[in-house]
Amino acid sequence: MKIAVFGSTNMDILGMTGDLLRLRDSNIGRVELKPGGVGRNIASRIRENGAECMFFTAFGNDVLADGLKAACKKQGLDISGALTLEGRSNVYLCVHDETGDMLTAINDMGLMAALTPEYAKSIMPLINRCDLCVLDANLSEETLLYVAQNAKVPLLMDAVSCAKVRRALVVMKYLEGFKPNIYEARLITGLDTPEDCAAALLKMGLKRAFISLGEEGVCYADSAVCGRIPVEKISAAPKTGAGDALCAGIAVALAENRSTRDCALSGMHSAAQFLSKNA
Repeated sequence: MKIAVFGSTNMDILGMTGDLLRLRDSNIGRVELKPGGVGRNIASRIRENGAECMFFTAFGNDVLADGLKAACKKQGLDISGALTLEGRSNVYLCVHDETGDMLTAINDMGLMAALTPEYAKSIMPLINRCDLCVLDANLSEETLLYVAQNAKVPLLMDAVSCAKVRRALVVMKYLEGFKPNIYEARLITGLDTPEDCAAALLKMGLKRAFISLGEEGVCYADSAVCGRIPVEKISAAPKTGAGDALCAGIAVALAENRSTRDCALSGMHSAAQFLSKNA
């Protein structure tokens, strides 16, 4: 089984305090520098779930890019079709609160502008040889639409953030699966409960909805079923990347054409493994 992932890569700078975090003050804690990006995180977790993965993205040409490429190769990701461009790497800066949840974040993703419909056209033959393609909403609406209209394989999309989730609206009817969190789902549906949000997404043409509920698990739905899967274990580890691990588990099960509930179960297991490893 081979899965294509088309999306972002960046260096994560993650901070976490072991005590109550005080705003507008210098907090004692821990800062980590590690490879990230929604697309890269999903691709990495897909490999850990046992599938081959082709990762299409854009790298800069600075020292951070060298580290990002080395990490991808070490994890067994195929980045032969990725772009390398003049300029600095994408960076994601995140501060977690004392429970491990994201308090605030800043993303600097300028290189994503190079992932154009023209680039998408050049990689479509490779994407269409895979069993599934995962897209992230860091891609422009134009690029997302080009892929959606030309893909011959099922598509799964990650919403990324409230700032970018509306980009999914142009491709919703083409998607086999869509994974927003509850805040993103509420934003594009105007509804409140996960079940109502899922129903609204299905009415837009989506085939399967997977709405992340944080420590409450995930809500899944298709035209025949709707339900929830709880988390396997509450963890105090930083949660950055857990949603991407959830998406990766969904992707692997979706590529195997498993039921919507089984896809959600696979996603929750993948997220639990990720949090356990990073505790």
